[in-house]
Parts: sequence; C-alpha cells; structure tokens
Amino acid sequence: MEVWQSLLLKGNDSFNKLSLPLAEEYYHQAIECLEHEWHADIENSNLLMAWISVFHNLAVLYEEQGQPKMAFRYLQIPHQRMTELSQQSQYSDDLKFVALRTLKITLMPLLAFSKKYPACDGCLSSLKKMEVAVNASQPVMH
Repeated sequence: MEVWQSLLLKGNDSFNKLSLPLAEEYYHQAIECLEHEWHADIENSNLLMAWISVFHNLAVLYEEQGQPKMAFRYLQIPHQRMTELSQQSQYSDDLKFVALRTLKITLMPLLAFSKKYPACDGCLSSLKKMEVAVNASQPVMH
C-alpha cells in the first residue's frame, strides 16, 4: 500500500470516529504525498483522481466543522488545477484530455455546494457559465 493510501485510510477512519483535527492532519499529509508522487508521474490519472478525492474529503470535513468558506475553497482548488491542466500546451494531449473530462467531476460538487450555501450572484452566474462550457467541451467517446 502506498503511503498516501495509508494516510487517506487513517484520515477516513479518524473522520468516521469524529476525530476531525486528526482526520484533517492525515488528509493534508496525504495531499503532500500525492503531490510529490503526481509531480514525478504527471500522466498518472489514478494519482490525479486520488488527489481530487482528498481535497473533496477536506471540503466535507470543513463543512462538517461549520466552515463553509474553507469547504468551498477545497472544492475550488482541484477544479482550478484541472482547468489549468486542460489549457496548458506543455502537457500531453492525454493529460489534457483527462483534465478536461475531470472538470465535470470537480464542477458538480461546486454547484451542489453553492445550492446549500448560496454564493454571491456573480459567483453563481460564473459557475453556471462554467457548467455550460464544461458540458460543451466534454470530449465524445466513440
């Protein structure tokens, strides 16, 4: 088992036992490990999805602690990173394709969150426009 996997499991276990500060620490450590491994193997979509998953776990943790702004921020980070990856020419077409497909995965929690915790009108409008753009740009699989 990879170190990040062990940290993620410990984080999930701590979260389930309501040891939220400990879960938070494990999740942050998992992100550090994942970022290190992912930078060494940027094409690895499993590491990418695990990285996104840990950010979403942190968002749930912060929401559970009554910190919706922090929760929203931890949903935004992977979405912004996927947007960057999908648009930067230095990356392979395969990685840009994965990032583009992943945008929908990162956008849906942002939209759901904004329904629970109303965002400013400009932010909500921006998310809706992004949803239309993401849906229009999704590659078609044959």
